Amino acid sequence: MRPLELATSIILLPYIVYSLAVARDNNSLLRFLPFLAVAAVLCHLIFDGYRWQMWPAYFLTLALLGYQLLGRHYLIGTPSYYVGLCALVLAFSAIFLCISLPVFKIPAPTGPFGVGTITEYFVDHARRDPFVDKPNAPRELMVQIWYPADKSTQGAFAAYRDQRITTAWDARFALVRSHSLAGVAPSRSMPKYPVLLYLPSWDGIRTESTFLVEDLASHGYVVVGVDHPYSSSITVFPDGRIARRKFSGGEDYSSESAFEAFISVANEQVEIRSQDATFVLDQLEKLNAPGSSDILAGRLDLTRVGLLGSSFGGTSAAETCWRDRRCKAGVDLGGMVAGQSATGGTVVPFMFIFERPTILSQNYDALTSTEKREFDFGTEQFGEMNASLSKSGGYMVIVDEMTHANFFDLPFYSPLRAGSDPRRFVEILRKYTLAFFEWRLKGAQIPLPLGSSSLDGGRIHVEGSEVRPQG
Repeated sequence: MRPLELATSIILLPYIVYSLAVARDNNSLLRFLPFLAVAAVLCHLIFDGYRWQMWPAYFLTLALLGYQLLGRHYLIGTPSYYVGLCALVLAFSAIFLCISLPVFKIPAPTGPFGVGTITEYFVDHARRDPFVDKPNAPRELMVQIWYPADKSTQGAFAAYRDQRITTAWDARFALVRSHSLAGVAPSRSMPKYPVLLYLPSWDGIRTESTFLVEDLASHGYVVVGVDHPYSSSITVFPDGRIARRKFSGGEDYSSESAFEAFISVANEQVEIRSQDATFVLDQLEKLNAPGSSDILAGRLDLTRVGLLGSSFGGTSAAETCWRDRRCKAGVDLGGMVAGQSATGGTVVPFMFIFERPTILSQNYDALTSTEKREFDFGTEQFGEMNASLSKSGGYMVIVDEMTHANFFDLPFYSPLRAGSDPRRFVEILRKYTLAFFEWRLKGAQIPLPLGSSSLDGGRIHVEGSEVRPQG
């Protein structure tokens, strides 16, 4: 809870008690507290920004101000204790809502660089967007780029989320401050930086794992987050147009037909998204070319390209590496494999990081038909991933106690959904992802420990292969 929010609610509590007192001192300085609360609310609105979680405090401030100015002259005696109880409920409701749905903080990046960020708008005129009704409408993409900046650089911090894509319910996301400075110059500590593409989850958006992409940028990578319009939950274009998710379907094991429909949609989506990723790489080459006026012109090392993604974004990353030989390594954070990469492998070294799948440890005969479909699919998936690792190299990392939500910023949205300490899993995901890309893209000798890692008390199990394919 932010200081001005807390102050507004706390200031009112002594006044509520004072108003209920039978023998109160009408000359007490406590009678001025509603005016102080109004000042706190105004400062909060100016410096913090309005949010609906503070409605009870707003209403209570106005009500008590009105009582102090007018009510004391027209009410006989003191307010009833029921009125006082309602006032206390409003005050503590504001506190509870602000703590439960906070303007949260993303863990700070750990690298030697500061982080800058810009957004880019790309249009693929060679490809028709399958989700747009307008005939021959080109595929439009929005990307956000995080890049190394000097620690000493000053500037305005970028918002965690564009206000235009928030709703009344999640408007607080636009109030969250990232650790990235908007539009600042990239650091010149190195002439060029390796490039990582971040691809979002099933209906996710490019900022869903900011804790990870900002950290990678702070360690000397240019990270490009890609929105997939009409697949991502919501995308805003430069002219203000909003593209909302249009495709249907989701992970469903309830029947054979539902499962087959899910696989069909997954294969369709992974092709669209891998084509998006390939087009983004094409545009980055143009952006980086001599004569380009872009702030990152000439600063991208496109001979060292990696891909990563959370959940289905990892699926898209694997498919893109199969499709595009510019990709030299990839990381799949909790995603399946689909499309050509499911059978053909990732071609390049890959790291698969998963929470421990509990269903695979259960007695198969005791499972329901729905659970058996999920079990069979999980077994098949891990088989395909291990086949890819044995051929192209990489690692399989299983993290005990972690949940799927830990691949995203999601646990920081509310302490009610954080589960076990999310910062522990932030450290794990950051360290393993960075170590893998340092090895594959920068040539650092950071082999990951096989077996149970000491990083987290033996609760991380790593299997891998040191295969180094040619090319």
